Amino acid sequence: MSTPLPHTWRPRKTRVWCYAIAAFMLVVLAVIAVILPDDGARAWNLPSRIGVFAVGVGLAAFLHRHANVRILATDAGLEVVNLFRRHQLAWGEVLGVRLHRGDPWVYLDLANGETIAAMGIQNSDGPAAPAAARALAELVHERSGETGASSPPR
Repeated sequence: MSTPLPHTWRPRKTRVWCYAIAAFMLVVLAVIAVILPDDGARAWNLPSRIGVFAVGVGLAAFLHRHANVRILATDAGLEVVNLFRRHQLAWGEVLGVRLHRGDPWVYLDLANGETIAAMGIQNSDGPAAPAAARALAELVHERSGETGASSPPR
């Protein structure tokens, strides 16, 4: 059975943990910024307190970026959004999908000989990860017309 398009794969556990940690850090750093001493030998002024909270905002922004990784399949191809890079791939460019036991995430074998990571499907999601990788491999096989598309083992 083919996956209807458009379809997005996102790592569920990674998203939950990233947003939980980000919220926790923001609350803790906000409390710390409020309770820092404002008198004495080492008084914390308002810009210093804002700086403490800004560290939490920066860390939360990084965690949001990590939680926002995804693979978006459309009629035109795949959009792979990783932590630091975004790839637009036509269906014909993707030859295979791999997710072996112990791999952190899916790898895509490309027609130009390169292999790129696709962090949108992660092994940390347990049994859902190989199922998602198989669905993506079937979609690549159907859309690219290549016979070399491989299914992930498990």
